[in-house]
Amino acid sequence: MKKKTKNKYIIPSEGLWYITYGGYTKKDSHSYDIYGQRWAYDFDCNVNGEYYHDDGNINENYYGYGKNIIAPVDGFIVDVVDGIPDSKAYSDMRVSWDSSDVRGNYLIIKAKYGEYCTICHIKKDSFKVQVGDLVKQGDILAEVGNSGRTKGAHIHMQVNKGMDFFNSEPLVIVFENIIVNGKKKNLIKVNDFVENR
Repeated sequence: MKKKTKNKYIIPSEGLWYITYGGYTKKDSHSYDIYGQRWAYDFDCNVNGEYYHDDGNINENYYGYGKNIIAPVDGFIVDVVDGIPDSKAYSDMRVSWDSSDVRGNYLIIKAKYGEYCTICHIKKDSFKVQVGDLVKQGDILAEVGNSGRTKGAHIHMQVNKGMDFFNSEPLVIVFENIIVNGKKKNLIKVNDFVENR
């Protein structure tokens, strides 16, 4: 039985983002069979149907690369992993297997009600926070990168009832103060264009 978050979240960056993968039904989920990632999202910058300009083999050419990642919820930083370089980008957006850790650089925010929000694929050396920091919704955390097993610069976000990325109980993320395809909603799914109000 799927459970929803008790906290209300915002999109983890500024501007307009596209949900390449993720949702709140099995059909929309990009990792349904990986228990901890069941209700995870991948946020990409998509401009006129494209994820990058010019050469897609260059990380910096992805529209999302280097954009600020912001705290989607109030909480404490309980884990930070940094130092992993960006993986190779491919113009056909196939998954890069450069990294032994699928997450690449990542952080975890512990929010109220025992909810743990993990954000992955962060740009090396871009962190503005460290373990123990209290963050407020909207605070700048780091920058979008392409570290880990990825298909181009994007943000992976998931919320669980524990810190175990793969095995902790997954939660359907309830959002607030967001615009989904031009309308106010609190749940998002694959192919939606989303932004904070």
